[in-house]
Amino acid sequence: MPKAQAPTSVWTRPGRTRREQQPTLDREQIVDAALDLLDADGLEKLSMRRLGAKLNAGATSVYWHVAGKEELLELAMDRVMAEVTVPRPASPGDWRAAATGYARSLRAMIHRHPWTVTLFGSRPMIGPNATRVMDEALDALRTAGFTGFDLEYAWSAIVDYVIGAAGSEASWRVHQKGTTTDEWMASMTPYLERVNAERPRLAEHITHIWAKDDAEVLEGRFTFGLDCVLDGLAARVGTGQPRGRRGAGK
Repeated sequence: MPKAQAPTSVWTRPGRTRREQQPTLDREQIVDAALDLLDADGLEKLSMRRLGAKLNAGATSVYWHVAGKEELLELAMDRVMAEVTVPRPASPGDWRAAATGYARSLRAMIHRHPWTVTLFGSRPMIGPNATRVMDEALDALRTAGFTGFDLEYAWSAIVDYVIGAAGSEASWRVHQKGTTTDEWMASMTPYLERVNAERPRLAEHITHIWAKDDAEVLEGRFTFGLDCVLDGLAARVGTGQPRGRRGAGK
């Protein structure tokens, strides 16, 4: 069998020397242009050719600085992670406020950059901004008493919840841009009448909840879910419940 190719990352690959670098284009310019394309058109439409055209440099010049699209996305992800902040706990009892601030900051970043959702978990995030955020988040959870694998699991529980919730919210905003709640409810009237005949409680729930402003509903849903996650973490610290096992779920 052929030997498997070793995993690579833009953060572990040796950089070019000063003598080798092209003076007309730098990595920061490339990432700036990539972010413009990603925020405007999404992940699917990003290509090295389009990026080269935006930079008026050609794909060959872009490849001088990044080996390919995967490295480019690593750089873009780390750039947006610079927007995420973790409040420093004023005391051990403030870990929850720090975790809440972190979760909301991560959610806001995802809303600004919806293309990030499918990239979380696709490869290790080991850039300087991502590692700074993770280190600060882990420090906040340490003040609650989490250590070792429990610390990893607690951090993952928060991150996974935020990515799932914010990803759903961002998807709705992207695909329903320009459509109001009233327009949606009006279009669903005949459907809800049919549903009401078979499932009246479901129809009542949809009519009552979905008729409200979507931003209000989404905010309430996110807050409720985050509180449940943090309540669960607080309960585990306070009662000494059995923790997750190493390798569980992998």
